[in-house]
Amino acid sequence: SLAVCDSLSTATGQDGCWQGAFMENVNAAMRGEAREGVFSKSDPLAPCNGVAGKYRHECFINHAGWLMHVFSNNVAHASAACLQAPSAANVSACLQSIGLMVTNPVWQAALAGNTAGKSFAEISWGLCVQFPETYQSECVRGAVDNVLNFDELDVTRADAFCQAVSSNLRVLCAERIGGSLRSQATDVAAVRQKCQSLKDNQVACLRGAGL
Repeated sequence: SLAVCDSLSTATGQDGCWQGAFMENVNAAMRGEAREGVFSKSDPLAPCNGVAGKYRHECFINHAGWLMHVFSNNVAHASAACLQAPSAANVSACLQSIGLMVTNPVWQAALAGNTAGKSFAEISWGLCVQFPETYQSECVRGAVDNVLNFDELDVTRADAFCQAVSSNLRVLCAERIGGSLRSQATDVAAVRQKCQSLKDNQVACLRGAGL
């Protein structure tokens, strides 16, 4: 599959193809349909830690589903496993892959257990708290990316999440909102307006958007 991806004529095309290949590979593993020798419960980061370097980001950013399969939806154990990835960039991608889950309603239900009386933002941050403390920023990045992938230019849930995270991560969270908005919109005025609608850290959001 990766060889076919490599035959595409643009870097964007190749990267998108790698992403899809690794996503479907993990989906197959979660259905119990993985090819023999691709995944390993004794080596939870396989195959990502064994593929060529150019493929590793897309492999690790799609790897959370397998980690949750191995660690029975235990966020603390899965995120700790990411720390064994081959490089700092791979560690970040692996952790962000889990962060993507915390603002996904289906995964939230599987990962969080009893959430009675808690808001979407509180549940999301409660899952991020289970990351190794010095890496909770990676959970925040993934969580914002995912919620705005769903909500596009509606920053309501993302803003609520940023209000729920620890105070030392709120600027980072707002910056990530800005970056996500800028990647989705060509109308700079619209991005500026969305950043200015946040409850606080509007300047950080604008900075993240390059404005």
